[in-house]
Amino acid sequence: MMRVVLRHASPGEAHHQAAMLLGSAWGCEVCFGDESSACDWPDSGWLDSPGVREPKTSDVPAWTVWRTFYWASTLPEDEHGRPTGSKADRKLDVPEAELRALDFGRELGLNLDRSARPAPALVVDIDHLFAYRGRGATSYWGGLLRDFFRGDFQGVTERMWGPDPFYSLPFWSEFAQRHPQVSLQFFALLAAKKGPYDRGVRWSSPQTAEALRRLMLRFDLGLHLSYGSHDRPGGYRDEVKNLESISGRHVVRQRSHFLRKASTPALVHALCDLGISEDWSDEFADASGFRSGWASAYSVRSGFVQVPVAIMDQNVLGEGPRAIADRLHALQAAAWSVGAPLRIGTHWRIFGPRPDAERNAPDFAAWRAGLALWLSEGDWK
Repeated sequence: MMRVVLRHASPGEAHHQAAMLLGSAWGCEVCFGDESSACDWPDSGWLDSPGVREPKTSDVPAWTVWRTFYWASTLPEDEHGRPTGSKADRKLDVPEAELRALDFGRELGLNLDRSARPAPALVVDIDHLFAYRGRGATSYWGGLLRDFFRGDFQGVTERMWGPDPFYSLPFWSEFAQRHPQVSLQFFALLAAKKGPYDRGVRWSSPQTAEALRRLMLRFDLGLHLSYGSHDRPGGYRDEVKNLESISGRHVVRQRSHFLRKASTPALVHALCDLGISEDWSDEFADASGFRSGWASAYSVRSGFVQVPVAIMDQNVLGEGPRAIADRLHALQAAAWSVGAPLRIGTHWRIFGPRPDAERNAPDFAAWRAGLALWLSEGDWK
């Protein structure tokens, strides 16, 4: 593997972060050192004392670290402690950290071909595997009686004989046949103890295990860490064990429910300790775009990468199908500018046979139509 050395006599932790990021963009080993073959670069000194202060744009290694790891922390936070992308003072629809890193590599004489146009990936959060099943006997019978006395005989019928309104595996199996180039990555919420924003099935339910094993016969399944797991000692470990007990496989990737604590050093450290190697939480909850300035997966630690997701269904509520398709086309062009796939987040239940079984839920009909329109117009066929 090619090796690039940037000149610095005493590199610190931030220099190693910069080397990992540049290596992710350049596809080679990057390090800092003081040997005679090292490349000079416009060192501003920022990497010697990193922080939220933006470094000079000419110091690309420093600026890349700042844009990737520090910039989002300067944004206002919402009630869940998440940075608000809608308050950003810069364009989010281009992977600017990655683009700048690539330009810097070309200035150093590296041959960096990023002309690939990979097919997209759909990232499916299974917050609600079922509407009615897998929730325990009390929930089942209580819901059945409630629907009966309310006169909701469709709900009664679905509870007793199906199909479950949220169970969308038939849709995704057909989708995979119609769009074989598009990859699918599923993440299951299996809360050990439910927090205030955790609903869905019980991980210990035989119906839950059977459904997830059926899903894994064809598709890859990662963990959707619950909202409450962040507040309990051992919460992450419990939920990793829950999924591993069902799958019989080691968990290698996760995506945080509600994007809670996404990309924070504490979460990265905990995931690394659990042997998880991919975190797919690099995304804003309230805005589409490239949160950390990357479209490609990028290394944070040795053996651990962040995988950016550029848009999800809730980002486009209120928009029509044509506007949604156009936005997806624009984001895909931006991802292709660095040779990366566009990753799109969505939710399992809204592709089930009757997603409106969740009362007072947002209407995602325009999202489904816009996604279908974009897929029909895609040129990766």
